[in-house]
Amino acid sequence: MVQRVSIGMRVRINLNGRRVGGWITDLAPHGDRDTHLALDRLASIISVSGAGVEAHLVPLAQWVALEWFGPWRAVLSSASAPRMREKNAHENRGKSPSLPNDETAQIVRAISKDGGGLVVVPPLVSALNVVASLTAEGSVLVICPTLRMAILGAAALRRRGLTTALVPDDWENARAGVDVVIGARSAVYAPCNNLSSIVVIDEHDESLHEERTPTWDAVSVARQRAEIEHVSLILTSAVPSARALVEWADSTTYVEAQPAWPPIEVVDLADVPVAGSLLSSSMLQSVGSRGTTTLCVLNTKGKARLIVCKSCRAVQACVDCSALLTQTEHGELFCVRCQKERGSVCVSCGRSSFAVPRGGVTQLRSQLEASSPNPIVEITADGDDSWTKGCVFIGTEAVLYRIPSADCVVFADIDRDLGAPRLSAPAEVLALVARAARIVGSKGRIVIQTRQPNHPLMKAFSSVDIGAAIRAIAESELAQRQLFVMPPFARVVRITLSDGKNISDIEFASNVDVARDGDSFLLRSVSRDAIAEAVSTVKATFGTAVRVHADPRRF
Repeated sequence: MVQRVSIGMRVRINLNGRRVGGWITDLAPHGDRDTHLALDRLASIISVSGAGVEAHLVPLAQWVALEWFGPWRAVLSSASAPRMREKNAHENRGKSPSLPNDETAQIVRAISKDGGGLVVVPPLVSALNVVASLTAEGSVLVICPTLRMAILGAAALRRRGLTTALVPDDWENARAGVDVVIGARSAVYAPCNNLSSIVVIDEHDESLHEERTPTWDAVSVARQRAEIEHVSLILTSAVPSARALVEWADSTTYVEAQPAWPPIEVVDLADVPVAGSLLSSSMLQSVGSRGTTTLCVLNTKGKARLIVCKSCRAVQACVDCSALLTQTEHGELFCVRCQKERGSVCVSCGRSSFAVPRGGVTQLRSQLEASSPNPIVEITADGDDSWTKGCVFIGTEAVLYRIPSADCVVFADIDRDLGAPRLSAPAEVLALVARAARIVGSKGRIVIQTRQPNHPLMKAFSSVDIGAAIRAIAESELAQRQLFVMPPFARVVRITLSDGKNISDIEFASNVDVARDGDSFLLRSVSRDAIAEAVSTVKATFGTAVRVHADPRRF
């Protein structure tokens, strides 16, 4: 079968009496590699299944497995062609595409010549101008956070006269050659003939992070692939991640545009006449306008449990870290992040009577049905993606990924997200608002309801220059992360063990910190080698009873 196989192909062998599949990762005459296996110990290939991973990307897949402490097989599976039997395809380039020449296009062409960089694009400016402008140099590989965004992006690029391949469906066309190869997270492994640059849209989005082991993220893999293939890498974002701001500090460009953000109204829930109600006048006005589409976002997930003073209606938050406080069984206020008790009186007025606002999406839906003439539709996991203009859609943040456009987005209670006991909570809120801004466009508006109108992030959304205010907050957050030695200034790995196992008896290097987080353990170190050694020690001790989540987005 020497003439039929090549590196990256999928094949089948007999293993312990069972036929299993695998990949060709190397080819060489026996004895040319560092192995002492006798020929009679080698298993014969039974059949050649067909296409698998692109040959030149097999080392990239191995690097991903090592970098994120997971099985190589899982990465090869993610990087493989969707069909083992290939279809015939021919190179197809746009005849006379319409390429942009605006400020964004000029900026991108300039930084692309220097190897790439981070382009901060306001939510009301299309990032597709970045992609279209780069096609003048060759094929562009585009990685989007979601497949829906990739589908819409491919359609928009085709309207410009560019040829596209939406992977994984158009895998063969991508290999043959088109102007733009576009897809979701796994598109980072897709073939791209005459590749000239790689673009990652919304590099801050959590959807670019693989949750299955190994927990690789598309931004890092794209950077490694760009280095391997000697092409430029362009990251775009309206609210860049802390990691991107640090790693691309010398090659970050801000696109100035007006309007950059849609109108954002911050509503103080303390001014709502009925205590505990989320039905502010702004929300009622938004859902009550006939013929307009409104999205109501209410996140009831997570550890944050809102506690509000009955007297002054102040949200009970830690004075040291601003995380929402919880209550112990004895009624004491407790900070999950600081692991400290904060007494049993209000942090603002000193009273001792509290209320816990309850009710989630379903309760809010029933209240809106009695207040709005428009149809109320609750978005659930088992519901379909059909929608009708003029409806009020309500759900968790998933509604922002299911409904393509709206006239208004209302965050019914942003405090549940803003005060979550995580250092990454403000960045998560920023990402949600940026996505909402793209949904409503320049003609829509955003309403954010909060009990903390003086929070720096709420003040930023109320400012005249939202972009400048967000940049100031990002600088402050980077300083805080550096002070507490948190990512991107250190590496964090979450270790989850099977029941009854504990890593407290393992002696790690002095530069590795260990902390318990619920049922998991967090390892932190400024040294990547120290983290790698610590993970190897845990795996050697507990074997397959270990799940490693490297570089978690939320911590």
